[in-house]
Amino acid sequence: MNPSQAHIQIEHVSKSFGSFAAIRNVSLDIPAGSFTTLLGPSGCGKTTLMRLIAGFNEPDSGIIRIDGRPVNGLPAFKRQTPLVFQDYALFPHMTVEENIAYGLKLQKASRNESRRKVDDMLGMFGLDGLGSRLPKELSGGQQQRVAFARALVTGQKILMMDEPLSNLDAKMRVEVRQELRELQRRTGITAVFVTHDQDEALSMSDRIAVFEQGSIRQAGTPWEIYFKPNDAFVASFVGTANFIRGQIAEIKGGDLIVRCEPSVIRIPSHGRHYVVGEEIAMVVRPECISIGADGEGGIEAVPCWSGEIQSSSFLGRMIRYEVRCGSATFLVDDADPSARGFLQGSVTLRLDPERIHVLPGSGRKE
Repeated sequence: MNPSQAHIQIEHVSKSFGSFAAIRNVSLDIPAGSFTTLLGPSGCGKTTLMRLIAGFNEPDSGIIRIDGRPVNGLPAFKRQTPLVFQDYALFPHMTVEENIAYGLKLQKASRNESRRKVDDMLGMFGLDGLGSRLPKELSGGQQQRVAFARALVTGQKILMMDEPLSNLDAKMRVEVRQELRELQRRTGITAVFVTHDQDEALSMSDRIAVFEQGSIRQAGTPWEIYFKPNDAFVASFVGTANFIRGQIAEIKGGDLIVRCEPSVIRIPSHGRHYVVGEEIAMVVRPECISIGADGEGGIEAVPCWSGEIQSSSFLGRMIRYEVRCGSATFLVDDADPSARGFLQGSVTLRLDPERIHVLPGSGRKE
C-alpha cells in the first residue's frame, strides 16, 4: 500500500451509549505505515473510536473502511486489528511462549512455523531466555513486550494500543515507547495509539488527533499541533501556553500592530486578512520567550517587556518562571539554567514575533 494512502478511513462516525454521545460525527484518515495517536482527556471519546475501529462496538452512523473496504458489521476477529490493552490481558496460566503463540494456534499454524515465528518475536522484543516463564514472573515492561509480540506474531498490518504504557514507571515508559516506535518504523505497520499523555503523543507520533467531548478539535503533525494549534483548547491541552488578547491598532506592510497588555507588539499577518480594530487571540509557548536580568542587552527589533518574577520552579532541564508584567502574568522557560542559575526580582522578557501564533478564527481570514 502506498504510504500516502489511508489505511483506515473513518467517515462521519457517531456513537452514543444511551443519552451520552461518546463520538460525534468524527472523520479521520489514518495513513498506511503511520503512527497515529488519539489524544485527549478522560471521557473524550478516543478509546470509543479505537473500539469502533477494532470491531468491539458498532457505530450508530458513519462508515469505517480498512484497505478501502467497509468493515461495519464485520466481527472483530475478522478485521485483523489486534488491540493491546492497558492491563496487557495475558493468559496467567500460559508461559510467555504459549501466550505469544496463541494466535498462531487459532490459525492452525504448523509446529515448525509457530516455533520459528515465536522465536522471531522473542528476539525482536528482547525476551530471549524468558519463553518458559509465566506472566507473574515478569516485570511490567516485559509483560508489555509479550503483549506486543502476541499481537504482531500472526503478521497483522495494524496494531491498536489503548494506553498500553500507563502501568509502567516513568523511566520504563520512555524505554518502551522508544522500542515501540523503532519497531513500528522497522516493520511498517500502521499503529493507532490512545493516550492522554502529551509527551507520549508528541515524541512517538507521525500524526495526532486531539479529542474533546467526542469530537476531533485538530488533526496534524506533532509540530502543527504544538506550534500551530487551531484553538485555545488544543493550545492549553498540548503543552503549556501563554494567551494574549489584543486589538489590531494598525496594519503596516503585511504586519499587524497589536495593542495588548502590557504594551504594543508587531507581528506578521502571514497572508491572512485582518481589519483595524479587530480583536485577536495569540498563543506564545513558554520556551518561545527569552528572559534576562533587567537591563540585559538584546535585539532592539524584538518586543521587550519589563516584569517581576513571582515564582520559579526547577525542573532539571529548565527553570520555569512566573513573571508579572503589568496586569498580565507569563510562564517563561529558561532552557539553560546551569549557565546563570536562578533569576530574581526585575527581569526583561523578549518575544520573537515569528513565534507568536494567532489562533485561527480569532481574526478574519480570506
